[in-house]
Amino acid sequence: MFTHCILCLIPTLLVLLSGTQLPAQVAGNAGGLVCDEGFENKNGSCQRTDLPENAYLTGSSYGSGWECNHGFQNVGEICEEIIVPKNAYLASTGDQWKCNRLFQRVGEECEELIAPENGYVETRFGAQEIHCNWGFRKENQDCVAIEVPKNGRLSDKRSSDGWVCFRGYRAAESGCEPVAVPQHAYLAPETYSGWKCERGFRANRDRCVAVLVPSNAHLNRRGDGWECNQPFTRQNDKCTENVP
Repeated sequence: MFTHCILCLIPTLLVLLSGTQLPAQVAGNAGGLVCDEGFENKNGSCQRTDLPENAYLTGSSYGSGWECNHGFQNVGEICEEIIVPKNAYLASTGDQWKCNRLFQRVGEECEELIAPENGYVETRFGAQEIHCNWGFRKENQDCVAIEVPKNGRLSDKRSSDGWVCFRGYRAAESGCEPVAVPQHAYLAPETYSGWKCERGFRANRDRCVAVLVPSNAHLNRRGDGWECNQPFTRQNDKCTENVP
C-alpha cells in the first residue's frame, strides 16, 4: 500500500521539478490518468485541450501559454507550416523565411537580383544593395561611366559628380577652372577650399586683409584674429586691464 502511494506521487514530483504548471493528476483505473477539466490524457500525461497541433506549452502565465513549433507560425490561434518558396531558406528562428543571396523578396516569392553592367551586389547589415564599379555611377537601375573634365580626376569618395578637380583648380560649370590666389595667400592642401590666407591675414571675399592687433594683444591660434594678453580683456577693438 505504501509503495503504491509513492508511485502515485511520482507524476506530481516530476511536475514540481520541471517548473511547468500543469493540472493535478489523479491515479485512475487501468485505463490511465484522470485529468482536470480543460485537459485530456495524451500518451500518459495531461495536456490542454486548446493546445493547437504543432505547438508546445511555454510554462508561462503570460499570453496564450503556448508557441508554435520550429517551422510553424501562429495564424488565427493555429500553427500553420511555413511554406518556404524557391530560392529561399527557413530562418534560424524558425518562424519566417528569407531569400538566398542575390535574390530579393517580392510578395511571397524570391526574385533574382540582377546587377547592372559595370555593377555588383553587396550585402550590408543584412540588406542587399547594388553598387557601381570604379569609374561608374548609379543612375536609376544602371551604372553609367563618369565623365571626368580636364584638370580633374575620379573621386575616391562618394559625390554627386563622381569627380573632383586637381589641386589648384576649382569646379565650375565649364569643368575645372584655375584657382586665382590673391596676395598674402597660398593654395590650400584640400581641393575643395581653393586658397587660404597667410598667418596674420584673414579672408575677405576674394582677397586677404591684414589683422590689426591692438596693444596688449596677440594673434590667435589660427592666425586670422587676435586675443588679449592676460590679465587684459577685450572691449570692442581694444584690450583693457581688469581692475580689482
